[in-house]
Amino acid sequence: MRRALGEASVVAALAVALTGLALRIWTAPLRLPWDTRRDATLISAMVKNTLETGWFSEQPRLGAPFGQNLADFPHGGETFQLAVVRVITGLVDDWGLAMNIYFVVGAGALAAVTHLVLRHLRFSAVPAAVAALLFTALPYRFGHGQMHLWRSTYVSAPLAALLLIWLATWRERFLVDPHDRTARIWQPGHLRWRRVMAAVAVAAIIAGTETMTTAFTMTLVMVTALVGAARHRDVQRLLVAIGAVGVMAVTFAVLSLPTLLHYRAEGTNAEAARRFTTESEWYGLKLTRLVLPEPGHRVGFMSQMGEAAQEETLLRSERGQALGIIGTIGFVGLGYASVTRRRGTEPDPTTPVWHRSALRDCGVVTTVTAVAFGTIGGLSVVMAMIGFGQVRVWNRIMLFVAFFAMIEVLTRAEQVRGWWVARRGQLSRPMIGAVALLVLTVGLIDGIPVPRASYAEIEARHASDRALVAAIEGTLPEGAAVFQVPVLDFPETVPPGRMEDYDPLRAYLADSGRLRWSYGAVRGRPSADWQDRVRDEVGLIGSLPALLGLGFQGLWVDTWGYEAGSPDGAEVDQLPQVLGVDPLRSPDGRFLFYDLRPYRKTLGRSSASLAGEARRVLGVDVPVGD
Repeated sequence: MRRALGEASVVAALAVALTGLALRIWTAPLRLPWDTRRDATLISAMVKNTLETGWFSEQPRLGAPFGQNLADFPHGGETFQLAVVRVITGLVDDWGLAMNIYFVVGAGALAAVTHLVLRHLRFSAVPAAVAALLFTALPYRFGHGQMHLWRSTYVSAPLAALLLIWLATWRERFLVDPHDRTARIWQPGHLRWRRVMAAVAVAAIIAGTETMTTAFTMTLVMVTALVGAARHRDVQRLLVAIGAVGVMAVTFAVLSLPTLLHYRAEGTNAEAARRFTTESEWYGLKLTRLVLPEPGHRVGFMSQMGEAAQEETLLRSERGQALGIIGTIGFVGLGYASVTRRRGTEPDPTTPVWHRSALRDCGVVTTVTAVAFGTIGGLSVVMAMIGFGQVRVWNRIMLFVAFFAMIEVLTRAEQVRGWWVARRGQLSRPMIGAVALLVLTVGLIDGIPVPRASYAEIEARHASDRALVAAIEGTLPEGAAVFQVPVLDFPETVPPGRMEDYDPLRAYLADSGRLRWSYGAVRGRPSADWQDRVRDEVGLIGSLPALLGLGFQGLWVDTWGYEAGSPDGAEVDQLPQVLGVDPLRSPDGRFLFYDLRPYRKTLGRSSASLAGEARRVLGVDVPVGD
């Protein structure tokens, strides 16, 4: 164990160093996230929520005047990752720095866990280390980046693959005497309870670390168990699989208890994260994207190959599906094995978990199942139709394909080494090191650069936001509420104009904790849906008295959300005349801020009268205490 942990520490350090090198971290603004793409803004807000309130799910300063409650947009399956973020934010008092630490250190954790799993499967130290580093450096990781921070640190994927291997060879793994055909798992004295509890722990860790991996694992466990039970006439295999799935389901339910209690008290919310059956196709797995280079590849002509395969396609799916050259070799090997292996050569179900025939057998069945469910137009559509539409991003099941492809490559490398030793003698350590370094170098080059804006652009963007928000904080009293337009539904919407989803959160990310912002209440609840009346029925200018009645003292305008000549744009152009004040403007010219207090004075209406206007026009009452 000491040696294994020492190896894992070295691998982790290398993964952290390689990630820092890819990010050119010595030139980065460490207190700003390097990823500014769409969902990265949401993740940033979740981390800032954690920093300010102790947890991500509630923020009274968002969704003003009612506050933000993310119970309708649950992350119970990411609880363990969020707990790590909670620890980090307890150590560093900065949300951007916390995000960067999590992403960089997460590479080390992923590489270390993958290395330990491969060593458990009895691969040699150096090949296991190279495979772990290549698995960590998949285009998937930077393709998702901080935009999908809970997905790009996929520590649960190698653990899920290990669980699949254990369950595939369950007799050898869990029975005292795997050859005893009379043994029944429900009878005392037949189980190795320490190993059973280890599997229970792994299943629970998977269920609390990442939701999509949990869903994929449960699917793969049940399907591969059905296949194994039929092939080996082994009904108990199904019971073992049901037990593992049950542990994951119970763990997930317990960690999702805040959402379940919220639903019990408030009712469910079908609008919060509505999914359509066809989304399983929009975000399906593409075989061409598995085996072809990732668009944006470091080598120009290979990037062009990836782009050509996507040209004019109606279903682009997601970035980061490429296995790379080495992974593709393993994937092809598994495909070859799936159609050429003779039935007589199938391993006995009591074969040790680390036996290469058992690993290939598990890899073949898992890969075929993963592709059958994940591919566009695959069985994932059936899953969506029977009620599992929330699991829509089936392309991410490629992590299982990638892991077993790595195992196939390692197995073939062992065979080549054995052939070499039999004919030429033992390989020297320098030769092994040189080959390992060559393979690692090729694998790292065969990826994508970090998809990010320049650090200068990132710094300028945040500096502009902070300059305007600081001016607002110097203008309004502490605790003042600011209404943000254009009104965007939260979460997940198609924004107008040149805006990106979650852009209104930029104001919150730039503040020092003194203001409240209207954006961020979850749609489908009265605390959020009243804003739709401002946008869709009453109009901004017609809603101004009602907004005053709800306690708003300022107005934030994102000019990128308005097309020139549109009715909404015309209203924004009229604001200086209607309000009688000139706006504060962000240095980049994008955002405007209007102080609503002078306008309130010109109306000469009492607070009670304005509150009545909010009730009449927008259908909501001022919260108690506002």
